[in-house]
Amino acid sequence: VHPYSLNHLHPLQIVWVTAIFPYVCLFVLLVRGVTLQGSIDGLLFYVTPDWSQLLKPKVWIAAGTQVFYTFGIGVGSVVTLGSYNKFHQNFFRDSAIVCSINPLTSLLAGTVIFSVLGHMAYVAEKSVGDVVKSGPGLAFLVYPEVVTRMPASTVWSILFFVMLLCLGINSQFCPSEAIVAGIIDQWPQLITRRKLITFLMVVFQFLLGLPMVTQGGMYLLQLMDNYAVTGITLLFIVFFQAVALSWIYGTSNISDNIKEMLGRRPSALFRLSWSIFIPVMCVAIFLFSVIKYQPIVYAKTYAYPWWGEMLGWFMALASMIMIPAYMIYFLLTTPGSIRERILAGVTPQVVGHSEKEEKEYTFSNRALQP
Repeated sequence: VHPYSLNHLHPLQIVWVTAIFPYVCLFVLLVRGVTLQGSIDGLLFYVTPDWSQLLKPKVWIAAGTQVFYTFGIGVGSVVTLGSYNKFHQNFFRDSAIVCSINPLTSLLAGTVIFSVLGHMAYVAEKSVGDVVKSGPGLAFLVYPEVVTRMPASTVWSILFFVMLLCLGINSQFCPSEAIVAGIIDQWPQLITRRKLITFLMVVFQFLLGLPMVTQGGMYLLQLMDNYAVTGITLLFIVFFQAVALSWIYGTSNISDNIKEMLGRRPSALFRLSWSIFIPVMCVAIFLFSVIKYQPIVYAKTYAYPWWGEMLGWFMALASMIMIPAYMIYFLLTTPGSIRERILAGVTPQVVGHSEKEEKEYTFSNRALQP
């Protein structure tokens, strides 16, 4: 390929490749997986409900936190990407598409995994639940199993790990942009250094990821996965976001903004969800998480030492403590009486579209630009 064509390859084309290629691989693996002997047992294990699990709080805790995590709620990604939309963008439609594709993708990946697990159980003459242990490494055990049973297995093995690379790159786009956009929003004078900031941020993330590829990296990954950006941490952050938007800024102001953007106000169900359902759900799952808390165990065999758990809680509190810390900072630095400071802190600043400054800077890798 001529170097000139590579230099002028639009990032949007790269995103299309990295986003669609994993689906192609998954469909190919699905076809091969369901044709293996014993795959039906794995699929039945996957789709057969165990209604007794609904009575266990830990199931609801895991489900709630997983929804927040998979949709990127509470970490700034959705807000950042939404800020680059056109003012009259139909975000209701966009949200419906995302909320449909996300669970369907999970179902597709799960179907592939459990079809192969059924085959592995058939070969080992075990039940599906006893074949492998759940955890982040499950995909690395299951997917290679089906790849090795395909024609030209070496080629498909390469494509499989390229697929994982694409998924990893895609998962970094939005959180990375949220960090860069937050820095530039806070210090607009740095906009001319945007590429440098992005580069330094990527290098910093790379250095943070190096311990994950050591011999004990899986233990560190499990620790971060349980404490840093999931579970109690996300619930805590999302609760305060919901309260700030629905109680302080107000559902009426949100509805007026949406009418200004789309020409119609949201239904009462949305307003009830913002102001009641979401905060109550966050508090309920948060309390369940605290009451039913159990020390972290890796692969159901290795119990972390006490200092390992303390490290995990330190990572969790590093994010959570920022909210009360800023409340205290605001009260200490705002002039006036205590009552006036509190009122200033809970009084929204309602700004119309005509008074807003449109963002002039662009997505850091221009991947979402038309």
